[in-house]
Amino acid sequence: MVPLNSIQNSGSGTENEPFIVYRNPRMIGKENKHLRFVCMSDTHNDIDKIHIPHGDVFIHCGDAVNHRTSSRDIVRFNDFVGQLSHKYKIFISGNHCVCLNPKRPDKSQKLLTNMIYLQDQLIDIEGVGIYGSPWRPKRGCFYRAEAFGYDSKHIREDKWSKIPDGIDFLLTHVPPYSIRDYNSSTEEQLGCPDLLDEIVTRIRPRIHLFGHMHSCYGASSYKSEDNRILEGDQFQTDSNDILFVNLAIHQGMSYAKSTVIDYYY
Repeated sequence: MVPLNSIQNSGSGTENEPFIVYRNPRMIGKENKHLRFVCMSDTHNDIDKIHIPHGDVFIHCGDAVNHRTSSRDIVRFNDFVGQLSHKYKIFISGNHCVCLNPKRPDKSQKLLTNMIYLQDQLIDIEGVGIYGSPWRPKRGCFYRAEAFGYDSKHIREDKWSKIPDGIDFLLTHVPPYSIRDYNSSTEEQLGCPDLLDEIVTRIRPRIHLFGHMHSCYGASSYKSEDNRILEGDQFQTDSNDILFVNLAIHQGMSYAKSTVIDYYY
């Protein structure tokens, strides 16, 4: 068992100080393959205003557009991503992506020609398992940006239970309950409790990436040894913790930074 008082902290998720995560912490110091992931979410038509570092894999966790103009803007987003130098580009939908049909992911993939579109799908990128699922508990019929809203009574059985365990990366748009999901205007935590329970009791990815809650951008780690959630921008490389990252870039009049992760496996 990895000790609680791990002495090696590494990275803050920036281009110069990326999060460094090992699939198996026991392999630290040994020869490993690795990929650099450059990650973001909730750019809402402003991706061209954000610095995107070079890397191997580009990930966007939804809401690249605004719901009122999504049909037009998703084309612009696809064109922009096509100009990026990353070898792999991955996208999942968000609640503003009303132009994407939840029942026809094949049509969404045909529209998003410059990236891999994931909807309840596992892919292998050079030996790294990545699963993407865009769903979130439905808010109600009067909420217009309601793409991929799902009945909260059935979302676990129909969606979260289908996520395979032991994957490297899990991509969702919605946060898990209590982890970077606080809505300051309503003073509520709006993450999904069923998603949290599935993640920490069964799925146990090394990294969970999400967005949606703009005010909660940043990283937290889940201490597997004593079930604690630690807020902050430091991740202990030599641990079995799950790294949770809220990638929501758009901060009103300003923008957060892309999150950079070096993943060794």
